[in-house]
Amino acid sequence: MIRFRMPIVILGLLAITVTGCGLVEHPKSAMRRMTRMFTPNPEDWDEGTDEDAGEWDFVGDEARGDQAREKDPDPWFKKHLMSEKANSIERNLGID
Repeated sequence: MIRFRMPIVILGLLAITVTGCGLVEHPKSAMRRMTRMFTPNPEDWDEGTDEDAGEWDFVGDEARGDQAREKDPDPWFKKHLMSEKANSIERNLGID
């Protein structure tokens, strides 16, 4: 009886260990795949700051209808250091 069980047990253990190695991914390739998944791709997302359609320009005029628009005392700062999105926000708030 033990003669028949021993080869079946050995064959079962061998089958379990061999198939388990095929199912588990190597740690280096798993880590590489995970870092690629979390690395941002610049072409995945566009925030839309480059184009300003001017659809909200009326908000500053409506809210500050009785006040004159403010002038920025340092146009160099606005031209060279501020983004287009920041300029758009200031235009909407009534600051030129």
